[in-house]
Formats: sequence, structure tokens, C-alpha cells
Amino acid sequence: MNNSPTTPWGSVMNAANGSGPEDVAQPSGSQESITGPTPVIQQQITPEMVAGGYQIGTPPQTLMVGDEGKGPKVPMIIAAIFVGIGLLGFVIGGVSGAAFEEAVTNLSTEDYTFELDTSDPLVYNDADGSGDAGWYLLISGDPKADVNENNVPDACEDLGQLSIVDANGEDISNRVASLECSEEWDYFDIKDHVIVGLVCSSGQKDTEGTETLHNCMEGEELYVSGENTSFQVVDLDEMYLDFISESGLTIALAGGSFIGGCCSICGGMIALIVGLMRLGGGKKGQQVQYQIN
Repeated sequence: MNNSPTTPWGSVMNAANGSGPEDVAQPSGSQESITGPTPVIQQQITPEMVAGGYQIGTPPQTLMVGDEGKGPKVPMIIAAIFVGIGLLGFVIGGVSGAAFEEAVTNLSTEDYTFELDTSDPLVYNDADGSGDAGWYLLISGDPKADVNENNVPDACEDLGQLSIVDANGEDISNRVASLECSEEWDYFDIKDHVIVGLVCSSGQKDTEGTETLHNCMEGEELYVSGENTSFQVVDLDEMYLDFISESGLTIALAGGSFIGGCCSICGGMIALIVGLMRLGGGKKGQQVQYQIN
């Protein structure tokens, strides 16, 4: 037995030769317990997974992907909005239309009425080619006075023969005028005068609606012939043109509201039909389940 003490240099040599007083203790256990589990390649995280609630480092999760199908709620809401807008458009259009009609009924003829002697001609002038409302021909009298109750104002009983002639004295009444004493004319604000006829109303149709009421020629001179030597004339065309010019906004509002109301109602009906088709008949969308580790 060699009991000689081991020198430092001997210890080093023994370690190099794999021998020594004692072998170095080897650790017990598997490689996996020492180094940990084998690394797993990280699964790609998609935006859909994140939106579904997936979080990195959490335990395995189940992700459901799918939809619940299209229901009738949205189309019904759209239909209600469109119908509401349409009804509002009709209300605005109706109010504007009624206001326009009332304004027409209350038109004032005062600024468009002038005296006409039988020696003075009426000259027809339709510069825009769209027709002319013509002239009212008036005589003095009460339009409501009818003693014999024959629906003819008393002032017309003594009117005598009334006609319209051209510059050559030729009677052209049937072509250019409607001469009649009647309470059916629109009197507007006319007072103390009776309407005995309408002259050169080329913008209106006859009773059958096929031909223009009167056929007056551009620049034609018209003379009133009758036992009365003094008449008054209301220029209806000029009165209407001025009124339309001043009421353009009301007319546009009435027309635009009515058209907009029709379009909105149509859109609402389409949306309503779509909603009714989806009511109770929508299938739930398929759902796909993913297991995320």
C-alpha cells in the first residue's frame, strides 16, 4: 500500500489520467429533466386568433370562428328610416303645394289691369314660344247680380253683339277667343266688373284636351268690337310669369319634396321586403372550432 501523501502535482496528473482519490459524482436524472422540454416551434398567431381572445402564454384555448347569419334587423331599420323620410317629404310637398295653390287663388290682378278702347288693338306676343295665358275681357257690373236667376250676370244682358276682328275688320272670334258671360271664370280679386271672355289663351287645351284653346299668330293685332265702347283687360300671362318668378322657391320645394318622398318610399319598400325575406328564415352560419396550444 502506498500511503505517501499526494502532492499537488500528483493530483493534477491523476485528474488528467481519469483517476483520483474519488470519481467526480455524476448527476442523476434524464437529459430532459436537466435541460427542460425540447423547444416547440411557435405556432403562428393570426389576427383572427387574437380577435377571438387568444393570448400568448395562456393554457390551450378553443377558438370558435363563424357567424350567426344575416337577420332582418338592419333592413327593417333602413326601411323605417326611408319610410320616415318619404312621409316627411310628402308632408312638406303637400304643405308647399297647398300654399302655392292658395297663393294662386289670391293673386292680385290690380297691377295687370288696364283700360282698352275699341280703337286700341291687343297685340299677341309669345316670345318664348311656350304659349300665352291670354287676356280677360271685362265690362263694368256686378258678377253676382242675377235678377232672373238664369246663371248669367245682369250686366251681360245688355252687352249686345261682341266679337274680335283683325286689322282688316274680319271676324276671327272663333279662332282667337272664348266670348262668354259666366260665373265659372276665375275672378281672383276682380270687383265691380264682369268677365265676358278670354282672348288668345294659347297655353290651354280645348275641352277634349287635344288642341290649343285659341290659335293666335305672333304679332297679330286684335280689336274688340261691340256695342260697349269701353272695356278693361287683365294681362293674365304677365301676371302668372311674375308670380312664378317670385314663387320659384316654393314650387321647387313642393316638387323636390314630392319626388324625394316617392324615392324614399320606394327605397323603404325594397328594404322592408329584404327584411321580411330574412325574418325567421335566416340560417345560422357554420362555426369552425380550432384548438390552440
